[in-house]
Amino acid sequence: MVVDLLCAAGLFGGLFFIFSQRFKRFRANHNLALQALANHHGFGFNPNHGWNATVMNGMIGKHRCDISFETVRRRSRRNRSSTYLHVTVSLNEPSQLGLHITPQGILTEGLRLPDSFTGNQDILIGDQVFDEKYRIKGFDENAVRAHLTPKRIHAVLQVQQSLGPLQHLSLNDQQVSVRFPGLISDMQIISNTAKLLVWLAEQLEV
Repeated sequence: MVVDLLCAAGLFGGLFFIFSQRFKRFRANHNLALQALANHHGFGFNPNHGWNATVMNGMIGKHRCDISFETVRRRSRRNRSSTYLHVTVSLNEPSQLGLHITPQGILTEGLRLPDSFTGNQDILIGDQVFDEKYRIKGFDENAVRAHLTPKRIHAVLQVQQSLGPLQHLSLNDQQVSVRFPGLISDMQIISNTAKLLVWLAEQLEV
């Protein structure tokens, strides 16, 4: 029986070692791909990001772009963690509306009580698709509605449609950003997203 236990321990230990080495190689190769992307755009690169900090930043046209990782550790017995990739483009003409536009729904917010019970703000713009897709907050509701013109709303929805349902687009007074659920191995997707957000920033500043 002891021999069987030792064999089982050796088997699981070997499998863990193989998995661990493959995971390390994947992250090393992924980091090299990120550095190549930074070089392509002329961005500064941070090799010591540790998957929980800014990886690269620089200018695309007239707008600053930051690409970073966020690792969130879950409180559980297994101590699992999730890593998200963020692509953020700063606005050159920030507003002073206290604006926060974030995706809403079970997939992004989880189960929550109605706003009438919690008092959470959700400004209705009058565009059914936009109102259903996003939670909108701001200091002055009328000023927020005036700011979100049909042209700006259309630009936001157009970018969200181009991204797909798993990429979460959000906006505030200073920036537009997208959160990817996990590591993205296709650097072209990251590059295209950054360029798309620059285009959106330009539309919001018109």
